[in-house]
Amino acid sequence: MTRLGISARFALLSAALVLAIAALVGVGGYLALRQSLLTRAQHEARDQARQLVALIDVGGEGDAGRRQANQVDVRDPSLTGGFTRGGVLVGILRPDGTRIQASPGASPLPGRMRASCLRAGHAQARTAQLALACARVGPARRPAALVAVGAPLRDARHALARLAQALALGVLAGTLLAAALARAVADRALRPARRIAQAASSIQSGDLTRRIDYQGPRDELGELADVLDACFAELEQGVERQRRFVADASHELRTPLATIQAHVELLRGWAHESPAARETALAALDQASRAAGRMGTDLLYLAQLDRLPPQRRAPAQLDQIVIDAVREAQPLRPEIPIRITRLDELRLTADELALRQLLVDLLANALRVSPASTEVTVELATDEHTATVTVSDHGPGIPPEALGRIFERFYTTAPRRSGSSGLGLAIAREIARRHGGDVRAANRPDRGAVFLVELPIQTALTESAPGSP
Repeated sequence: MTRLGISARFALLSAALVLAIAALVGVGGYLALRQSLLTRAQHEARDQARQLVALIDVGGEGDAGRRQANQVDVRDPSLTGGFTRGGVLVGILRPDGTRIQASPGASPLPGRMRASCLRAGHAQARTAQLALACARVGPARRPAALVAVGAPLRDARHALARLAQALALGVLAGTLLAAALARAVADRALRPARRIAQAASSIQSGDLTRRIDYQGPRDELGELADVLDACFAELEQGVERQRRFVADASHELRTPLATIQAHVELLRGWAHESPAARETALAALDQASRAAGRMGTDLLYLAQLDRLPPQRRAPAQLDQIVIDAVREAQPLRPEIPIRITRLDELRLTADELALRQLLVDLLANALRVSPASTEVTVELATDEHTATVTVSDHGPGIPPEALGRIFERFYTTAPRRSGSSGLGLAIAREIARRHGGDVRAANRPDRGAVFLVELPIQTALTESAPGSP
């Protein structure tokens, strides 16, 4: 069974609502008009009966003791002719119900209504064709006659039938029109949703450059389209970064693997007969395997940073993190001292292990490029808004053309044999940005490079990890 679309369901719902409301309004209007027409006919019959009773001579004295000269006898044909409105049926009856005179087509007065009229002096009833009214002539103890008047309901019935037909056609037409308009409005409103679905389908098929490019009003669908376009752009960038990452990783690992393979073949050949050649080959194998191992570790760490959400953060002393990072990095080149020139105390909320990794990567980079008999300096300075950790070296500095790319993954200005994988600075910047800060690089005025890690103090002090109180 095919399910109806949103626009079709919206059209059916709108049609049902219009039908229900129009039916209620129509039925209410019909009943109100019906009651009004029937009540008017009933009043017409009652008023006519009272007027005729006032014209009949009962053979007594008037209220003022004078005989009323304008009264007529109950047998006067004017009572059923000239004194009545057109179309009204009149019957003059004796108290026992026998007819004295009547308009052509007048029906006999029902016995129950006649008895009520004799007792109370008046009575009303309604049949399918007439609105009946009865009035007594004379006092209850000595009634002279009964006047029965019937006002035809034919015109009222015809008017009500035409109204019912018009209402039915109007409700039907209104329902169909509401359904058509609702369908058109729904189709127009859902047009961006269809574009969203088409864009998502194209992206699923591999066209990562497809966008929604919503040009309509800035309503909820417009906001959704903008958010999805941003997500699609981020997805495209992420996939592109992943492709570039895989390509770069494959390229960078090719060199140490080729070195390992070449020296293994060398050891299988003539090098096993020469101790010096064997030691050289083994040293090269050790260096290449260590480089491949470091690159694998860095790649795994970067993959975790890209995939995992920020780790839970806890209060930590940034000055102690700096001291721990110096102790961890110093054995990498013991002959190059690392000197802390300034160390402000600062307590913050952060991922302590990640910040230590950041500083160790910067220190390792500084130690690798520093020549003998120089030193690496570190300082932690704070002001009202920012904590800055500065790592300086006295190496060759950063070439001007490399300053804009120094933090790219796998980019390095040092030869591969120096042990640089081109990932340490990329890891450092990623960690800093996850803490709301950044890492910048510059050249010293005299000689060497300087790296500045900047962390916003307010963010660091107030930010808490997901799930923390």
